[in-house]
Amino acid sequence: MKFSFVRAGMALAMVAAIAGCGGKQQFVVQGTISGLNNSGLVLANGGEQISVPSGATSFAFSKQISYGTDYNITFVKQPDHMTCQIGGATGSAGYNVAIQAVIACSQNAYTLGGQYSGLTPAADGTARTVTLINGSTGGTVTLSSGVPATSTTTSTLTPSGEFTLSGQVPDGQAYGVTIVPPTNGLNCTLTNGTGVMHDAAVTNMVLTCQ
Repeated sequence: MKFSFVRAGMALAMVAAIAGCGGKQQFVVQGTISGLNNSGLVLANGGEQISVPSGATSFAFSKQISYGTDYNITFVKQPDHMTCQIGGATGSAGYNVAIQAVIACSQNAYTLGGQYSGLTPAADGTARTVTLINGSTGGTVTLSSGVPATSTTTSTLTPSGEFTLSGQVPDGQAYGVTIVPPTNGLNCTLTNGTGVMHDAAVTNMVLTCQ
């Protein structure tokens, strides 16, 4: 009789323990965010979507997942004028103590450039160069006239063409490109050298030399 009571007590204790656990362990699908300066970011996992506001440093989906369930965090929409990358986007709940994806965002950036003309060698045939620099965020380009043909060499003249400065300018940031003196005896002017970057490479600068 005493043995029956002991067995019954153990059974009740096991039921209580299972009820207390509530079945499988639940996990929050979440992570950290850096560099999110603009709005528009939308993430998805398992049919659930969340919008992440500008300035957020973390995110979490409201629907938790059970131990052993796979997760796959994806971008439904990138933030305005930005591109984000994600690490730890996929996995299985319970493999780690907690789900912690890592999202890093950066402002989209584009190049500066345009066309040049009138870049000719000196009277003695020496090549002349003109250098442009973006004083706002850096980036330079040096253009060379090349040299005329001689009895032993062929012409490498490049008096006109297109140019692109090194480096890129983030969207929304101002730029200011100027001519670096000296210009080796050339008189050069640059138009459309200043502005604010907007969603596309700048290709309308015009360098004219004579």
